[in-house]
Amino acid sequence: MNIYFARHGQTDWNILGKVQGTTDIPLNDTGIKQAEQLCEYFETHAISLEKVYTSRQTRAVQTAQIVSDRFGLAYEAIPGLEEMNMGAFEGHIWTEIESLYPEELKRWNSDKRYEKTPGGESYQLVLERVFRALENMIGRHDPSSDKNLLVISHGGVIMTLIAIKESIPFEEAHLKIAVPNATPLCFSTEDLRRIKEQL
Repeated sequence: MNIYFARHGQTDWNILGKVQGTTDIPLNDTGIKQAEQLCEYFETHAISLEKVYTSRQTRAVQTAQIVSDRFGLAYEAIPGLEEMNMGAFEGHIWTEIESLYPEELKRWNSDKRYEKTPGGESYQLVLERVFRALENMIGRHDPSSDKNLLVISHGGVIMTLIAIKESIPFEEAHLKIAVPNATPLCFSTEDLRRIKEQL
């Protein structure tokens, strides 16, 4: 059993470059098509799914619903998989954030793993809650199964996992790690165990 992570499909705020975080923005038409293309990936590569788990945010749930409907699978929205809470930064593009919150941004950029965004979370807090959710999910399934799990989450969440796995500092992660919409990324249970050991 492997665990596939995929960011939700595109939203209008993705196009505008706005920080979404906990703000609940639905998929746009392109995002719906991307979710359908995500299904095609699993079909083309003959990857069998046992269940779909998703963040509780609308853009993720919509993506999960499309996959679940295509494969006749159950999906479940569980706490802990939501996008990083970006606090006061949400709803703004980065140039606006630089102008409105220069000191807060400077402080966050100095140590992104442990510093919180103003009114939000740190990457460390994101990792801790994500792994609580993963332990809950994975514990329900047979790790020796030839079927896999799909987790629909968010760019910031998936970036944190890649950053730890590849030893990329969080201050550089946004420059070195791309997390496209509705594109699957495979982690083995061993990959996740090694990441957890570094929390």
